[in-house]
Amino acid sequence: MPPADALEDAATALYSLRPDEFTAARNARAQSTASDDRELAARIRELRRPSPAAWLVNQLVRHRSDEVEAILELGAEARQAQGRFDAVELAELGRQRRRLVSALAREAGELAEELGAPVRTPVLDEVAQTFQAAMSDASAADAVRSGRLVRALEAVGVEVDLRDAVAGGPLPSAGRAEAAGGDDAAPAARADADRRARAARERAERAVEAAERRAAEASAALEAIAARLADADRRRDELTARRDELEEQLRRVESEIADADRAQRALARERDRAARDAEAAEVDADEARESRDGLE
Repeated sequence: MPPADALEDAATALYSLRPDEFTAARNARAQSTASDDRELAARIRELRRPSPAAWLVNQLVRHRSDEVEAILELGAEARQAQGRFDAVELAELGRQRRRLVSALAREAGELAEELGAPVRTPVLDEVAQTFQAAMSDASAADAVRSGRLVRALEAVGVEVDLRDAVAGGPLPSAGRAEAAGGDDAAPAARADADRRARAARERAERAVEAAERRAAEASAALEAIAARLADADRRRDELTARRDELEEQLRRVESEIADADRAQRALARERDRAARDAEAAEVDADEARESRDGLE
């Protein structure tokens, strides 16, 4: 059995790549490993290419770790405090979760563009679905934190199916530690859990505000680029119209040149005929003068 950390290290490196780079890099790594550890090479070769949504979640873990951790912490604290919040607080918590997940999904689209692998809206929907699952289940949160997701996650009720969802070895069992602090905890512990839950909500709110601010800045930049593009389109249309006008003028001039060429050739032919006629007339005149002179 290959060391778990060696397989995990290989998976961590491979799942940081773009999906279109994954297969070639995996095969190359397996080949380079085979001479030292054939079993590890075989396990590496079994690693599956991540789905677009899983790849993007893995990149968010690497490039937007603060926002991801804010979501996962909020989910953990909400699960622990579920029975102690009233209906109003739970409703507000639900709204905050949706805002945070939506903001992170939008940021995921921007990150995909930055990394040179833009995705479509259905992929971003799967990203949001994965984070909703991670907020509802501790093991799913651990799967997201690993950065080695192979497929998107989905919560069905309170259950999240994690079979074959993570590559490269087992996950840490953080969920069991969370479950240990159940309803039998002392009042002081429950109060501390409530404080941590509210602190997580505050961190999540700050993360939402930061993500929404970046989204607003990106939208403003997009509008500025769109305005410049519209100006460029107008300028191109003007130049195209000018080109068409000049091409029409060129066609007219070329037609006039062709007419002038034809007229020039016709006049040249007339000139040649006139020259021949003049030469013949000169010959006739010479003959007439010679005849006259002979009579004298």
